[in-house]
Amino acid sequence: MDTHQLFSIPESALNPSRPATPSLVSAALFKKDGMVKMLDNKTFKKAIKGNDTALVAFVAPWCGHCQRMVPEYEKAALGLYPLIPTYAVNCHAEKNKRLCADQGVQGFPTVKLFPRGDKLPPMVYQEGERTASGFFYFATRRVPKHVDKFSYFDDIPGWIRKNKNKHRALLLTKEKRMPLLWSVLGNRFHGTDLVLASHRDKKGKSSVKMGLEAGGKKEPKVLIYPAGSDEPVRYQGLHKYDSLVKFFDSILDGTADLTTINEQAKQEEFVQDEKEAEIERQQEAQRIALLHGGFTDMIDFEKALKEGAGADFHDSHGYGGMMGGIPEHLKKKDVPETPSPSATESGHSATVTPPPTATPAAEQCTEPPADGGESCGAPAHAEHPKDEL
Repeated sequence: MDTHQLFSIPESALNPSRPATPSLVSAALFKKDGMVKMLDNKTFKKAIKGNDTALVAFVAPWCGHCQRMVPEYEKAALGLYPLIPTYAVNCHAEKNKRLCADQGVQGFPTVKLFPRGDKLPPMVYQEGERTASGFFYFATRRVPKHVDKFSYFDDIPGWIRKNKNKHRALLLTKEKRMPLLWSVLGNRFHGTDLVLASHRDKKGKSSVKMGLEAGGKKEPKVLIYPAGSDEPVRYQGLHKYDSLVKFFDSILDGTADLTTINEQAKQEEFVQDEKEAEIERQQEAQRIALLHGGFTDMIDFEKALKEGAGADFHDSHGYGGMMGGIPEHLKKKDVPETPSPSATESGHSATVTPPPTATPAAEQCTEPPADGGESCGAPAHAEHPKDEL
């Protein structure tokens, strides 16, 4: 099939006979050390090959709408890290033009969510304005639902028996909503010999019925039922994304018994470097900002905060990619402390985020600017980044 039939951007946009202003063509849109990772044809295939949910922005450095979107997209990437990776593709680069054509990109920016790698069709962002909150909720609410959710304790035994030929992982959580981490894990391991379920154990009564302690205010519990058994084994490791992925992979691999790999998980200490600590400080503030942008008026926002949204970020969501806090037996004495959300306690002055200068998702650029011309959708007096892609 002729690739030009797949890609309707004017030829001048992809291979312009009159080049755009050099500073616009070569300028980097995203920070090199930021959460948004740049992809090319090879790395794109690798990033989308797995089962994970991923967000990808197809951009051009000369596009003014892309320039306006960048700060909002980077904020969303910070909020999604590390559970939903966020990427970008420079469609102006010669090596990426075929990739952008194959993806049906017809204007810039085009933001797509890949719900389950290359296993499901991508979804184009068309949620109104291109804001951090818009991108954040677009991604988190569209993670495929592959976790059985039980409101009542009496529903759990039937699930255990029904899936007896598989390994089963049951989350007992105090939270009203199932943690994003558990949804992401359910998506990742769907179709394997491991099935996941979640039960809200608000006051710990279900835990007591199962012979466990009620647990702390925000303490989650993960119970593993090995294939063929109705007797659970309590996971002893960190409730972090990478730790749980490693643990679940080991169960499926079958090269070591559950007792051994659980003991190995128990030995992992929570070690955090300064870079991770700084990411968490930024996430804590950004979480509140994202939640604020997700409400239509201040009354709804205040109600959400009173119900615990944002203000108890680490208590509810743990550290990056983690449920709950750090178990006492896994804490390391020299773990850097993360400041409280309170501006007065943390020593940082509170900042009010101004309304984003976002553009509607329908507005796109298709033509690069002529020599000396203003780029499509460019913000007034915009300063173009100097780092090169």
